[in-house]
Amino acid sequence: MFWYILGAVILGAVALAVVVWWFVKSKRKTKCGNWKAWHDRMPGPGRTATLHVTGECSFPTAGYAVELKRHAPQGINPAYLLLDKTVREPSGPAAQVITVVPVKYAEATDFKYEFVTILPDEKTIPVQEVR
Repeated sequence: MFWYILGAVILGAVALAVVVWWFVKSKRKTKCGNWKAWHDRMPGPGRTATLHVTGECSFPTAGYAVELKRHAPQGINPAYLLLDKTVREPSGPAAQVITVVPVKYAEATDFKYEFVTILPDEKTIPVQEVR
């Protein structure tokens, strides 16, 4: 009898954990995508090579802001640029409408990055060269 009760308790705990995991996953506020990265090396007077990273994040309400910053410390491979995505929630009441927020990052650099990784999403995108 003891083993049946123990089995039922364990099964119930597992079922509860699955429901909680599903609920948390389905309630994620941030959905980001459409990431692109390119290194603009087009020549011209007064121009410097610039790395650009863009994307979009959608939110359930208006008033969100998204920023990309260099991760510190960078990883062990210098050809992989790590960027931290920071999301700021609305500070007050906000319109209850799905809102798409453009995300942009630019850095003047001659370094040849091969990939950019957005953290904490762990989304890695290749860097295209524009000449």
